[in-house]
Amino acid sequence: MSIESVLGMFTNVPIDWAILAMAVILLAFDIVRSGAKRVAILALALPGTVLLISALSSDAVLGSLSKQFATPLLQAVLFAVIFVVMYVLVGRLGISYGGGSGQPLQALIGGLAATAILVCIWVMTPALQSVWNFGPQVQGIFGESYRFWWILASFSALAFIRR
Repeated sequence: MSIESVLGMFTNVPIDWAILAMAVILLAFDIVRSGAKRVAILALALPGTVLLISALSSDAVLGSLSKQFATPLLQAVLFAVIFVVMYVLVGRLGISYGGGSGQPLQALIGGLAATAILVCIWVMTPALQSVWNFGPQVQGIFGESYRFWWILASFSALAFIRR
């Protein structure tokens, strides 16, 4: 087996799957290093951000301000700002979730679960689609048809790995 044949196997893999694998690895490494609390906060803050973004356009105070973010890139920036606020608020709730360092299997499960939630939210949010548009394979797997099951299974997995 030559090096060209090994490299040829990896050149046929879409970049989307490499990005998702890196997200799983980074989140799993964070769980091993410091526990599942930050990943759980991320998993809870993402759906809350989507809920707030959908309610923002009809808000009496900030609705006119949010309409000024007309381009998709500015809407992605607004999503990021609201996500940071939600992440801080959910973190300040005082959730005592997985404070110790995680085991490798727990970390892998948690990384997969958090990545699935992240990708489901990313695929369903048009503002984030303007930043990175996942290919048809990822959109088919994590899209509208299976989003409910991915999010339900991911939260179940995060509940399973909790100590």
